[in-house]
Amino acid sequence: MKSLKHENIYEDIGEFGPYQMLVFFLIGLLAVQPSLTGYGFVFIGATPDHQCKSPTFSQQQLKNSSIENRCYYKIYSNETKRLEYEPCTEWTYSKEYYDTTLVTEWNLVCSDSYFKDLYLTMHFIGTFAVILTGILSDKFGRKRVAFTYVCFNSILSVLSAILLNTNVFELSFRRVLFAILKLFYGISSSVYSVAIILVIELTGPNRRILASNFVAITLVVTNFMIGVFAYFCRNHKSLSVIIAAVSVLIPAALWIVPESPRWLILQKRKTEALKILRKISKSNNRPMKFIEEIEGLQHSTISLCSNKNENIDYFEILKLIIKKRQYLFRSLILLFNWIVTQVIFYGVSFFTEKLDGNPYFNFIAATILELFSLITIQLTTERFGRKLPFTISLVLTGLSFLTIPLLPDMYYSFSTYFALFGKFCITFSFNLLYTITSEFYPTFMRNSMTSFLIAIGKFGSISSTYVHVMGDLFNFQNLPFFVFAATSFTAALLFFSFLPETKNRSLPENLDDF
Repeated sequence: MKSLKHENIYEDIGEFGPYQMLVFFLIGLLAVQPSLTGYGFVFIGATPDHQCKSPTFSQQQLKNSSIENRCYYKIYSNETKRLEYEPCTEWTYSKEYYDTTLVTEWNLVCSDSYFKDLYLTMHFIGTFAVILTGILSDKFGRKRVAFTYVCFNSILSVLSAILLNTNVFELSFRRVLFAILKLFYGISSSVYSVAIILVIELTGPNRRILASNFVAITLVVTNFMIGVFAYFCRNHKSLSVIIAAVSVLIPAALWIVPESPRWLILQKRKTEALKILRKISKSNNRPMKFIEEIEGLQHSTISLCSNKNENIDYFEILKLIIKKRQYLFRSLILLFNWIVTQVIFYGVSFFTEKLDGNPYFNFIAATILELFSLITIQLTTERFGRKLPFTISLVLTGLSFLTIPLLPDMYYSFSTYFALFGKFCITFSFNLLYTITSEFYPTFMRNSMTSFLIAIGKFGSISSTYVHVMGDLFNFQNLPFFVFAATSFTAALLFFSFLPETKNRSLPENLDDF
């Protein structure tokens, strides 16, 4: 029997019809929760301008306060007969942009400011669970794993809202408990990679970018709404309740989402796969021509290698990649690009409060630019493929961030515009890299390897926090921009030089295709 090619099936029954659009939109809701819990912290954990609570300081001095009057106050010592610095125990916070935040409520400033970095770090450490997510979804199915993670995230959102709105526990215990919640938040946020894989496996080769953009656009719209809600609701406690309320509604949407037919066929669950494919076929008014081939699945030539059937576990996949030098080399380049894109993407996304101007408008502007970047992905990749647009976006990212530290002082207000343009470019790269990676590996290892690369790339997201910390530590505020520029140029060069184009290639089904 002829080898079963999924691309032939979708070209037959339709690659992007009404039913698929509905499913892609619902799958996109999977991206809402990681966005709510992740980017919601930009405002919940924002650090307003502050100073020591002392009568010697006026509100007008707040903007220009230095480290000494943010964290210390002067007091006359009768012993030494001179003014001495003492650490602050209370602070006055600016109300210009925020009524209350986690920082103002728990006084996470000065000697306790590390808690905020700890929370971000715990979140990013949790995202390493994307490796486990990939293994589980390859073994138990995309939908089942996604539903479990979404329900788990809903529970965490409710617990977080309760913690932020009550004072049942001592402050020190609440601080630690919130760090634990952030760790679990990070674990549950890895559902995004499953969403991308699922939409790509529900369409044909000509509509993979459009399908994955459905998920990404849902995330962008969610980010926009977070910015709008945060602007009108400047109390972090109320904002946490809104996030929890939205999160608990999302699992209901997953009942309509089908399992991946590709995964079902690979598992020899032909009846379930046919049921889903018939729905797509009926929605698109296209007859199915491959029914007999699918029904004869037990005797078909779908296998991990072209001419033999074998089961292969996660560690054998890694061994295979290591043994095949070309596979290993290309996978390492993909890995480096994942690290770089996450360093820059999260380095800008989670620190918009450090940009000049209104933090709400900066966040919303960055979100709008993300939407335009997705539209640009759709327009450019259909015409020019994946390789050239991805490379150019990384080069432009590097140029935009390299320009910022070179700006004269009189023009430094333009730094925000260059940073936002850099965010536009790195968003382009970040979202396109999901599709490129998914198109690179065969079905039986697609989610495992994609999740593995994303997980190791999370070192980049963790580093994004400390790149800013190092800039503050060495009093070199432009350090992050030089790091972003250097790494993006290097990633662009490696990608363009050594990785192949994946446009219009059938998704590989076995190792020979890979």
